[in-house]
Amino acid sequence: MKNVIMEYIRTVTYTCKNESRFGKTLDGGWDVCMDVGIKPNSCIVFSVGISNDWSFDEDIAAYGCKVYAFDPTIGLNDQKHSDRVWFYNIGLYGENVDDLLIRGKHWKVRTLSAMRKMLNHEHDIIDVLKFDIEDGEYQIFNQLIESGILQDIKLVSFELHLGHMKILENADTGLLIYRALKVAFEKNNFKLWRWHENESMAKQHPENAYCWTEVYWINMKFVKNKK
Repeated sequence: MKNVIMEYIRTVTYTCKNESRFGKTLDGGWDVCMDVGIKPNSCIVFSVGISNDWSFDEDIAAYGCKVYAFDPTIGLNDQKHSDRVWFYNIGLYGENVDDLLIRGKHWKVRTLSAMRKMLNHEHDIIDVLKFDIEDGEYQIFNQLIESGILQDIKLVSFELHLGHMKILENADTGLLIYRALKVAFEKNNFKLWRWHENESMAKQHPENAYCWTEVYWINMKFVKNKK
């Protein structure tokens, strides 16, 4: 199962013609494919998982996007972090729970659909969804599929933590993840335009660098020139 998953998340199916890097060069920054028309003063970004590194959020806000940042693990209350960045002490999850116990801590979590409704963006397109939630990504795929929200998102970028749950060592779990990825993105007309191992983690754990793989998906519905 390991080889199947690794081949799938490393098979680029779209070549981005105009890309930009927002945030740090290494861990903390994220690439954005501008082929979908990320327009200043109208773009909307959902950024989940901050870990006190605001470089991506501040950089893409400076470009002109409204950024909604979420992270219940860094001890901050809801606040306006800067001119175009709003922070919420909420985690992303597959269901809405006010007091979810994870690793001995209690967190408030919401689905992406609930976050969108809370911010009054139910009828707006989300330009970029970025999440880095330390193996929590496996809890949200089904909700993303069932809600249909992916149809309204131009770009989805996230880090797959393949080592935390040892999913590559369990054929059944690995198959579920593989199927969830295919259904979530292929059925919503997304293509993989970039992947790379987390450079920072790769330096620390070169033998297991694959365990931290960032993947970048583009919704072909929003690509202006598909040739």
